[in-house]
Amino acid sequence: MLEALAKTGASTEITKPLLLVCVYASLGGIGFGMDYNYWSGFLGMAQFAKDFGVYNEVTDEWYIPSTWQSAATGTPTAGLALGALVSGVIGNRIGRVKTFLVSAVIGVVGILIQACSFGSYWQFMVGRIVNAVSLGIVCNVVPAYQSECAPFKIRGSLINTYQFSLLVGGTLIQTANWGLHERTDQWAYRVVILLQFIVPIVLLIGAFVLPESPRWLVGKGRRDDAAKVLHLLRRGTPHDLIEQEADLLYLSEQEQQALHGSVSWLDCFKGPNLRRTAIATGMQCMQQTQGSGFMSNYLVVFLQGIGITNEYRTSVLMTFTNMMSCAFAFYFVDRLGRRPLVLASTVVMGASMFAIAGVTGYGDQQANASGALAGLFLWQIFQAIGWSSCVWIITAEVPTLQLREKTITIASFSGFVVNVLVTYISPFIQDTEYAGLEGRIGFIYGGFSVLALVWAFFVVPELKGRSLEELDELFENRVSTLKFQRYECQGYGSRLTMAENVAHDESARKEFLKVEGVEVDV
Repeated sequence: MLEALAKTGASTEITKPLLLVCVYASLGGIGFGMDYNYWSGFLGMAQFAKDFGVYNEVTDEWYIPSTWQSAATGTPTAGLALGALVSGVIGNRIGRVKTFLVSAVIGVVGILIQACSFGSYWQFMVGRIVNAVSLGIVCNVVPAYQSECAPFKIRGSLINTYQFSLLVGGTLIQTANWGLHERTDQWAYRVVILLQFIVPIVLLIGAFVLPESPRWLVGKGRRDDAAKVLHLLRRGTPHDLIEQEADLLYLSEQEQQALHGSVSWLDCFKGPNLRRTAIATGMQCMQQTQGSGFMSNYLVVFLQGIGITNEYRTSVLMTFTNMMSCAFAFYFVDRLGRRPLVLASTVVMGASMFAIAGVTGYGDQQANASGALAGLFLWQIFQAIGWSSCVWIITAEVPTLQLREKTITIASFSGFVVNVLVTYISPFIQDTEYAGLEGRIGFIYGGFSVLALVWAFFVVPELKGRSLEELDELFENRVSTLKFQRYECQGYGSRLTMAENVAHDESARKEFLKVEGVEVDV
């Protein structure tokens, strides 16, 4: 990860405090990845079915009914949506870091309920819902916090640490499932539950030492506190330049408040903010309609359905591939940009899903299973590089500061609602007892990729290389999607961008500060 960051030009922008802050905050992604991926393994685990499922006298086997699978998979996603709403209410009021604290406490309670479940499937589900509330808060506040702390040149890469951590968590928990699933006692699944305690406990400790977001502080009128945080995060940047950046952040925020005054949830749907909300919400929803949630929650069951043996090993390899592919985004997202990655990945994801659907259920099952598996790996690779990485980057970047929590909340809540629908409906579409599509469910997800491609081309602009304040100007001036990159900003945002650009050039720094009318430190 560090090597990839260095190749983006991050070596001149990254500092140890900045890296530690962003990486530490992204640990919440590990918890999300664990929760998002362990359930798929449990649904295919014989011992879990025996301890929590229903006995079938005809087959002499224990199993989890499709209706139960749907309830315990989809309902926790409603918990994610609730957590997103909670984050939107408290995030701006108490700050990003204190919101981490709230999330960690709720997470510990939710995991404890699961760990204390003995034979009660529905108690287990309640624990998943409570923990999901915690994770819904995390997925809102972490990208927002990272975007507000990061320099614009490496903002995409630093926000991507959240998604990368999510996949690290998924890989770790899938590996644990693989190593334990053949056990014939409760520890086949209980160890996996206990492992999830690590992340919220670590976040609980870190919440007492992390600095607050400088932009949140500016939004609360605490300009001097914001400057102190900037000095910490941008260690090595000259004092006079940091002070000028703090002034520009403050002036930009004052300008936004003068334009919009006090804001409410309805303001997310007014004027240029409607467009920003539509972009963030569309990114979240389109990711789910292309099969992201389905692959996380039903991967093992899906692999079993298309005839893959060693499905646990395969799921681990697939999640590991996903994680390593996401690492490429560290290099590409601030070089090529968000838009090319989203568009290119959508094409490959759609083609992969159509290929999976096309080969499944026809001819030799073993040959078709191999073809479907190849399509799945290809889908995972490009989904990780494109949508998986860019969805949180774009969602965090596109809102204005005054409405960031509210816009991210609306977007992630909408995405989770779509995910609920997908996870509730998918078992009935896939299961042979109902629609019986099995691998042919790829026709549905591939079709949504076609829609996502058209939508992204005309709606999603390129956001790389711009300060968050420049993005305010671009949206305020209603610059069209295809002209975003070529537009020259003139306001406070462009001056902030210039301040960051001259940070490591002594003569340019002095010239910039002279133009700004600031006394230069010798």
